[in-house]
Amino acid sequence: MARIVAPNREYNGTIGDVQFENGVAETDNPAVIAYCRGAGYEIDGHTEQREQAEPVDSRDVEYVRLGTPLRDAAVDPRPEDFLPPSSAGEADPHGPRVVSPGAHAVPPAPIVPGPVSPDPDEQQAAETEVAQRVLVEGQPATVVAERSRPPQSAPKAAWVDYAVSQGADREQAEATSKADLIDRYGRDQADEEK
Repeated sequence: MARIVAPNREYNGTIGDVQFENGVAETDNPAVIAYCRGAGYEIDGHTEQREQAEPVDSRDVEYVRLGTPLRDAAVDPRPEDFLPPSSAGEADPHGPRVVSPGAHAVPPAPIVPGPVSPDPDEQQAAETEVAQRVLVEGQPATVVAERSRPPQSAPKAAWVDYAVSQGADREQAEATSKADLIDRYGRDQADEEK
């Protein structure tokens, strides 16, 4: 059984499963003994002296790059980039005509309402178009974010999303039948003007 004395003689706590009282504990637990030895505790009357490391001169350090280097997709666009900046590689990479749509629903681009497409290319096109129209062309986000009316064959969820984009309350739209959503939100503006 090893007797351990903590540097703080008033320590009353535990290390692992070993309880210290007034900075002293006894244990056979080799993990606790090893930890305490390395942390400068006195073990059976002996304290290990730690060697002081020499300060490192940063001029003598060899730098090794780990991981992938950072790359600015606005300057060096690649085909595999997802949601790359619009006009990347074509316009001044840090000018007002190159904007990044960012991830779905991340400002400054507006939220593109509705479901996220399982097809990454389709989702990327939608997000990039909205970012371009709002951030580059200056169109109001409320106008840009309006969704196109879904076809009548679309699932009810698409009609609920469309109704919400037109100002409906989501809970009420979800409680409404698909036929009633189509009847209310599925008419052309030309039909309403007749």
